[in-house]
Amino acid sequence: MILKRDNRRISYDENKLKIKQLVVITNHRQANLNSGVFTCTEDGMYKFQVYSLTKSNSNLFLELYVNSKLVASLWGHTPGDYAAAGNAVILSLKSGDVVEVMSRSQYAVNIFGTPNQIYTTFIGIQLGSLELGAESSTTLSAFSVSLTQHQDVPGGKPVLYNNVLVDVNGAYNVSTGVYTVPSSGLYIFHFFSLARRNKDLWQELYHNNQYVCSIYGLTDHDWADAGNTVLLHLKQNDQISIRAHTNNSLYGTTNQVYSTFTGAQQLLMLTLDLNEIFILVVTAFTISYRPIYLLEEPVNAFSVGLSHHATVADHYKVIFDRVFIDLQHAYDQKTGEFIVPVSGLYEFNYHALGRQNGKIWLELFHNYRYVNSLYSHTPGHFATAGNAAILNASKQFLVDRGIYRPSRGLRLVMPFAFLVYMLPGLIFLTTWAGW
Repeated sequence: MILKRDNRRISYDENKLKIKQLVVITNHRQANLNSGVFTCTEDGMYKFQVYSLTKSNSNLFLELYVNSKLVASLWGHTPGDYAAAGNAVILSLKSGDVVEVMSRSQYAVNIFGTPNQIYTTFIGIQLGSLELGAESSTTLSAFSVSLTQHQDVPGGKPVLYNNVLVDVNGAYNVSTGVYTVPSSGLYIFHFFSLARRNKDLWQELYHNNQYVCSIYGLTDHDWADAGNTVLLHLKQNDQISIRAHTNNSLYGTTNQVYSTFTGAQQLLMLTLDLNEIFILVVTAFTISYRPIYLLEEPVNAFSVGLSHHATVADHYKVIFDRVFIDLQHAYDQKTGEFIVPVSGLYEFNYHALGRQNGKIWLELFHNYRYVNSLYSHTPGHFATAGNAAILNASKQFLVDRGIYRPSRGLRLVMPFAFLVYMLPGLIFLTTWAGW
């Protein structure tokens, strides 16, 4: 589901966020939603993501609750401009459990949104059966961990998440901060964090000892947040960790949980009646899809990134130059589009980092239809933001001069001319993930 807000102040009562004029973009199987509150009707593992953008020069302080328990927080504030934040977790839910986004007690939240500028989203996905099949003893892996205390992380060392929300296989080591892959396959990872006031936030996701992608943030006289998403094809006993690039001073308490690390193997969406699933990532642009009911069949997956600074003109697509993986050639490096190969439900995640003192503004399009946006600007520093969507996409063809051609696929577009920032050899926040 995706929630859209209009350009007015959100009212709150006793710290509950009251979402008015809610727009549901996707609601598969008629999930139980009431004013943006999700009520679970089936036991299982669920992934939730929240993104938002506050109005200019105001605080963004939101919290994700399951029943009465806080599981994740969002914080953003940028002097003189709009502030963005996000987070993601996997939860084990029972029928009747309630998941909702709330404003922090005593903190009014001013969220920005218009019909053609959708920044605030609330997305939930049932991961499906964790068993590969009746004749298989293999269990799909899923984990979600968080930081409920302040932590100083030396450069080059892993973040040690102390709080385990979910760990299906016991594959995450709290002492080392390392997730060890229990079985080979495709995995999706989300990681978010918040630095202490006036401190740099710079973290990197590592596959064994190989760098994959980064998050970065710094806000003068305030706390800086950032997040990213990536899809990787991993082998059994591979290791995944989140490491500090430079010394990081992270903010966290039991009632303010900003730093999270979440991963799932072959993320299966909702039910077994879907034909395909894929994930795609924006300086890392990752997409994969596969039939759920043919788990031994080859998987279509790609991951691409932007490995250099780029200036993208207004209403032009972001073109990614570094290909990490593209098994079925679904991503077109010339057009920057993902052409849907098989109809089904798809999840998209995208993140970006702007140049110093510049703005970053991206929009996700499905064919010619606008879906949602990300925006950020941090005066004097690098701006970062992200967003996500679940879409029902079809394999369609257009007739052009008597020739059948694929319709325009999913793409990221710059609404105005902005700079995208990349350090040579490093894939920062500009990532696009979909599955």
